[in-house]
Amino acid sequence: MKFAIWGTTAPREGRSHHELYREHLDEIALAEALGFDHYWIYEHHLQPSAPMPAPNLLLAAAAQRTSRIRLGNMVNVVSFRNPLLLAEEAALLDSFTNGRLDLGLGRGSNLTEYRTFGVAMDRSRAIFEESVGVIRRILADENFDHAGQFFRLEKRAPLSPTLVQKPHPPIYVTAASQESLRWAAERDLPAVQLDSPIDECRRDIEFYRSIQIASGHAPVPRFCLTREVYIAETDERAKRDAYPYLLQYWGLWGRYTQFLAEAGAPGSFETWYRRAPRLAAMSFDDLIENGLVLAGSPETVARKIAEHRKALDLATLVGVFQLGSMPHEMVTKSLTAFAEQVMPRVRAAEKANAA
Repeated sequence: MKFAIWGTTAPREGRSHHELYREHLDEIALAEALGFDHYWIYEHHLQPSAPMPAPNLLLAAAAQRTSRIRLGNMVNVVSFRNPLLLAEEAALLDSFTNGRLDLGLGRGSNLTEYRTFGVAMDRSRAIFEESVGVIRRILADENFDHAGQFFRLEKRAPLSPTLVQKPHPPIYVTAASQESLRWAAERDLPAVQLDSPIDECRRDIEFYRSIQIASGHAPVPRFCLTREVYIAETDERAKRDAYPYLLQYWGLWGRYTQFLAEAGAPGSFETWYRRAPRLAAMSFDDLIENGLVLAGSPETVARKIAEHRKALDLATLVGVFQLGSMPHEMVTKSLTAFAEQVMPRVRAAEKANAA
């Protein structure tokens, strides 16, 4: 199992945006030094609580600060972009990173952003499937004409720059509904889930695996699961320190519930929005008890991850270390403790179980 970080960019008290982005670049460099496998960020538009409208620019900057860790935008919201531009950006980032790009593609789930761009959210799945199909053909460097429902283009020349990774950078997609899981499994694409409870994630992995095998692919782990993480010397200290920041971060599930109440979610987002009220209603202790938040001492968090490993065949565990406006110093301290005291325990347990 690999370890990734999903870097959130909520504003921090007393920090300008310039300082905020510099701190995130420092955190990415630290993550590499500590031995994490991936660092992923997100994309949001006109969202003051998540100022990251052009994540691929941050990846380009991070590429100059790192040499080993894999970098990716999880996800590029394809509903708001031309697929040719996305494919060309991916090729350039693959060159900048010297073959360390993870290409995340998804629909996004923020109704406000769809309204901002004037895109009908109920068309997002059709846009996604068409866009990803076009992007994959461009990355394969085919010459072709495309006249689809949403995009038209003529590719008559080689993709430039050429890709470092062959046949192309690994493509990750977000998948919560059975329809999305089936689509990803048929294509053997890694699937990313945010804050999925263990029982739901286990069900989804089993469904994905059945389609993966039926589609002729090897039954290898493809699931990536996010968990909010905070490490301190004791469980009590971790809970006390993380609590006010987690309240800020976990409020996103309350906002999704509000979107549902105000306008209703398109049918293709039913799974996502059905989960939102359940998560928003959980208490802080419930979140920790159910393993949705990994807050505690290194020993406690390592034990919780072992429970995840026993229940779930995960490819990657994705930690969210900045909770809300958590200061840079708290994030780096927790990040370091996780890498130095939790990851070795998890690795040792994996070796023992494999013996």
